[in-house]
Amino acid sequence: MKTDTPPLNESQEKSRQEVVSLCRAMLAEEMSFFEGAIRVCSLRSSLGVNENDSDLMAFVAIESETDHLPPRHMQKLWSAGALQRLQPEFEEAEKWARAFSGDACKNLIERFAKQ
Repeated sequence: MKTDTPPLNESQEKSRQEVVSLCRAMLAEEMSFFEGAIRVCSLRSSLGVNENDSDLMAFVAIESETDHLPPRHMQKLWSAGALQRLQPEFEEAEKWARAFSGDACKNLIERFAKQ
């Protein structure tokens, strides 16, 4: 397990708790790993840890491998036919992302959850 320094400020603590919430939601299947990876990556620079942290890099890899797929908030701009054609790819990406980053989620929860 990695030893992290305490958050330097309230903003870092808030970001860490948001990552914990996102990871819990992904593991509980309340949020897709595809969507969760985008959100975790958006917080990466505000956590007060190395941006190349191996647990965070799992989400960078997911975001990189799926960046051609539209996130949920952008899907309203896509045609129904295009989204339907992409559905098998969404499903495969989610299956891969879950297997690929489940341990990273657990590690981040262990590292950042308030005791």
